[in-house]
Amino acid sequence: MEQAAFKQVQAHIRAALAGGRFAEAVYLLSGLRPADRADLFFRLDQDLQVALIEHFDIPVTAEILEELSDEAARDTAEGMSTERLADVLDQMDPDDAADVLGDLTPAKAALALAEMEDADEVIPLLSHPDETAGGLMTTDYVVLRRRTRAGEAIEFLRQVGPEAETPYYLYVVDRHGRLIGVVGLRDLIMADPQTPVEEFMDPDVVAIATGADQEQAARTMARYDLAILPVVDEGGLLRGVITYDDVIDVLEEEATEDVLNLAAIEAGSISNRPYWSLHIPEVVRSRFVWLLVLFVGQTLTTAVLRRFQTQMESVISLSLFVPLLIGTGGNAGSQTVTTVIRAIALDEVRTRDVLKVLWREGRAGAMLGLLLSFVAYSWVLLTGLSSELALVVAGTVFAITVWANLVGAVVPLLASRLGVDPTVMSAPLISTLVDATGLLIYFTVAILILEQL
Repeated sequence: MEQAAFKQVQAHIRAALAGGRFAEAVYLLSGLRPADRADLFFRLDQDLQVALIEHFDIPVTAEILEELSDEAARDTAEGMSTERLADVLDQMDPDDAADVLGDLTPAKAALALAEMEDADEVIPLLSHPDETAGGLMTTDYVVLRRRTRAGEAIEFLRQVGPEAETPYYLYVVDRHGRLIGVVGLRDLIMADPQTPVEEFMDPDVVAIATGADQEQAARTMARYDLAILPVVDEGGLLRGVITYDDVIDVLEEEATEDVLNLAAIEAGSISNRPYWSLHIPEVVRSRFVWLLVLFVGQTLTTAVLRRFQTQMESVISLSLFVPLLIGTGGNAGSQTVTTVIRAIALDEVRTRDVLKVLWREGRAGAMLGLLLSFVAYSWVLLTGLSSELALVVAGTVFAITVWANLVGAVVPLLASRLGVDPTVMSAPLISTLVDATGLLIYFTVAILILEQL
């Protein structure tokens, strides 16, 4: 829906709710697409959400919960009666229902499960952590046996297809439930009705383990252009499938977390929430810790400046170039750390490649340093300062650029080796580290070149 039309509908709904006309508000909301409906519902005040949700029918309520963020869905579900919540969960896809139940209080979740008709489809999903392939999968898929004929499979699909979330891929299992092949809907339709599916199924099935990280599942689907990814346990038994829409949500969530981490913001529970839904204390809490760490780190820069205070007083011109030099080092380090983190995320670089990465980034830093040092030398001369000072600045620019590239390359790899998210070693942290060490390099070069120091 266009933004102008969306705002107009939103205004009408708010006016209806302000006047207590819930039936009118429900009518207006029911005419929207599920995503727009959930977005508008989420923008309402908490008390209006609680009052309004009871006026929707069960299918529409289920669609709203499926589209809401995890926190918003949890808050909405907690306000429902147990009987209504159970009916809503039965209408939802098993994986979405499991996500909602997993976020509820244990007592509320247990009561809802006891009232559900399809609890047996959801309970197996609750045993898997949210961040794994098992926590992302759904049990709503179509399974065939190898000797099932094509005609029988089509008839079976007619019966279960309307209820299945993924009817366009059918998975073939043996008598133990192990995944042995996949059949596309097109191949099934084109096959002779009397042909067993094992004769035209694809036995080379790309699958993922239940305990694999959800980001790995997303990369696997992107790598092999899959719309659906089967999930198997250690014994090869088919346990569920991951659909492309869930992977899109994962990619958005992971990208958001990485961007926040790169800006030195603790992602936590704010990563998938709209900007206006965040309370000021939450914003402060997500930013303060890393700001404090960076603040303490910057005291190293102050300590270095105090250490070389005498030299700076002797040659006042040295202080003119401090912002330029630490800025250059910070920028070079940020570029490198971002590049390396991206390569790690795409599995293009691994921790065992540390020497190769250092050699590559060291050469890149040397070339960049040479180019920048030439510019720096010329610029200092143009300002009317001495050639000796120009040489100090140029030499420092070269050394800092190389150093920043090396630090920006090794820190994310070290973090990955220690099992820490490399994005936590963010660009601001690298900049802070390079600032302090860059000043050491600057004054060391100055002492070596300027004899009067």
